[in-house]
Amino acid sequence: MEITLIRHGKSEWQEQRWMRPAEFAEWVKAYDEHGICEDDKIPLLTLQKAKNANMVITSILRRAVHSAERLRPSCPVETSELFREVEMPIPFAHVNLIRLPTNIWLIFSRLCWLCGYNGNVESYWQAKQRAEKAAIVLCRYAKTYGNVVVIGHGWFHRLVGKQLRKQGWKRTTAESAKHWHAVSYTLYNK
Repeated sequence: MEITLIRHGKSEWQEQRWMRPAEFAEWVKAYDEHGICEDDKIPLLTLQKAKNANMVITSILRRAVHSAERLRPSCPVETSELFREVEMPIPFAHVNLIRLPTNIWLIFSRLCWLCGYNGNVESYWQAKQRAEKAAIVLCRYAKTYGNVVVIGHGWFHRLVGKQLRKQGWKRTTAESAKHWHAVSYTLYNK
């Protein structure tokens, strides 16, 4: 049995600029609504993992669904809300004086989230609970299908990977936050 977590391809939404909190909120919304770059090269290992899958699950977000379309798995593909990315809170949402570059907003927003600020989105604790549920679902699918692939998102994949390791799964490939990277887990019988 093998579970492989593949991060989606590079988003076609690449706007980088200085922005206020409300503009960053709009940027996040646009990022979630876009697909992926068509010319983004897919690593051979990722293509092989998708080809060998007996079941593919994607997040509901467009970039994950579009990534599955590019990988063209020949097995059933299920789209699930359970595997969506953890949402991005918008710190200082009502303060109009702050302007930061996109990359700084991304880092700052995620750090605030990790430190407990959720700004009306799923909290870190809630995301960890969802990852635990996702890992249980994946284990069930792996028992049924053997090789399962999830096409999703970097932050949520990290949380799911931790849960899989808690349940006895061993990571068999290197971890990475790169687009199209495949991280595989195998359950060894004791």
